[in-house]
Amino acid sequence: MSSTPVEVTRTGEHTFTATNSRGAEVAVGRDGAPGAFTPGELLLAAVAACSVVTSENLFVRRIGEDARLVARADRTKNPEDEHKFAEIQVALEAELDGVENRDKLLDAVQRAIEKYCTVSRSVEESTPINLTLPR
Repeated sequence: MSSTPVEVTRTGEHTFTATNSRGAEVAVGRDGAPGAFTPGELLLAAVAACSVVTSENLFVRRIGEDARLVARADRTKNPEDEHKFAEIQVALEAELDGVENRDKLLDAVQRAIEKYCTVSRSVEESTPINLTLPR
């Protein structure tokens, strides 16, 4: 099993940089921090990205190598707790004009995402988080 460690380091007031072992970086901050994603936006991005990455091969095989795929994610906040999402909505976009057996393709995409999208499955199944604080 491979590991995907991520480190988030404070870079200034309310700003942080998340990095991975492959050298990728993303700016993270509070709502309104310029040029940064909020943690909630990163969760939305992760769910959307997992859906489109998981389904990419299925779409490319049917549409072609130049397939334009877009995943959009939004959330509904919990009206009783503003610090919790009630639901996450993901919409995939792909040009399917002329694709034969379109319904069969979309069924395969949905099954693949439901079975292999680690992020969505973890969120839906409420994966426990083990937090370690400094001593």
